[in-house]
Amino acid sequence: MRDEQDLLRTLHSAADQARSVPGGLTEAVAARRRRRRVRQRAQVTLAAAAVVLVAGGTAVALSRGGGQPADPAAQATTIATAVPSSDDPAPTSAPPEHVTKLWPEAITKIPKKADNGWKYRVATALSPTEILLTTEKSFEKAGQVLIYDTPAKSARLLGEVPSPRKGYFAQDFVADDQSVAWWGETPNNDDVWADLWVIPRAGGEARQLKELTGDAAEIENLNVTADHVVWSARKGGVYRIPLAGGEPEKIQNSDDLHLGRWPWAYALGPGKLGERNHSRLVNLETGATIAVKVGEGDRGVLCTPEQCVGSNGDTSFTQRPDGSDRRNLPTEVGMQGPEERLEGDVIPAMGTHDAIPLAYDLKSDRIFSFGKSGVSYGRLPGVLWWDDDARMVETCDTSCTSTEKGGKEYTVVNLLAIPR
Repeated sequence: MRDEQDLLRTLHSAADQARSVPGGLTEAVAARRRRRRVRQRAQVTLAAAAVVLVAGGTAVALSRGGGQPADPAAQATTIATAVPSSDDPAPTSAPPEHVTKLWPEAITKIPKKADNGWKYRVATALSPTEILLTTEKSFEKAGQVLIYDTPAKSARLLGEVPSPRKGYFAQDFVADDQSVAWWGETPNNDDVWADLWVIPRAGGEARQLKELTGDAAEIENLNVTADHVVWSARKGGVYRIPLAGGEPEKIQNSDDLHLGRWPWAYALGPGKLGERNHSRLVNLETGATIAVKVGEGDRGVLCTPEQCVGSNGDTSFTQRPDGSDRRNLPTEVGMQGPEERLEGDVIPAMGTHDAIPLAYDLKSDRIFSFGKSGVSYGRLPGVLWWDDDARMVETCDTSCTSTEKGGKEYTVVNLLAIPR
């Protein structure tokens, strides 16, 4: 029945939200505390469901695409396209290869701790040979930002991550060729507040660009460009502030838009979180608009200027924003979960192979496995990582609990290093 299938999808997605942070459920729940209370309520539900069912899959990875914009005067419309019938099942795939064998050039080992004993955290992929890291001076408290050179197997310190307030947590480190930026918040306080920081990619002292309050402080996605830090708010609206300093401004005609990968933003149609469709894409530099065409029953259709993914019934599909080149994806590829932007070529797969999580690469049209059976893994823009030496240790007294014990290094997949 559809209701049972929807429940299974929800539980799969919820389970992944809890296990996709290295350290398992305990760290996952703690990580969610950094987000604001509105989001905390949803995340508590996800973590509770994860206790019932543990499965693979996660949010999508970083997009670096461009694409040819449509006529700037084009208006977004919703047009039904041909939906595959139940007699036209989704393709199935051969047993997946593990990513370490499939793309060994994208694999690197990174120690879990820096020389000063602080714990490394993977933040994002910068290039095929560079990974952005932070170090934690205490649990989830970023203290430094670094760039790890994978061929040289060495980390270069960029600078310190200030903590201007009690209960402050730095969030969402992003970079371009010249700068690294992040935002921070005090999620356990009652006020709606955030701040913005930038540091040269060559290294130096971090600068606080601005403290924010109100809607602009409800940051959902952050980018940095040659001239600005750009972000969108959860209620809609795209803002920017000059790197040189100044006042933030809301970009004109962006009230209903959410930032993807600059300069592209997207608008969302009606529906539940995780089921809403993108209705149009807007280039915030040129004003060009691409209308997204979806079929009857399509849900969770997420797009870049080049392609979309979504679901209809029990089948996932990919298409171009104009509805062309539509095809079903392998049966293992499921819904993206609660995220509502498409951030790249690697899509989560709902199932596992020999209890190892799966992912689907749109470019090569193949499913691959990653990580190892029964332990947690991490996933952030451009990177996957796990501990090959991790194991679950069960301790029993009046009741039994499982704790993940790990080794001294992470295995990291740099998705930007996958041959294209």
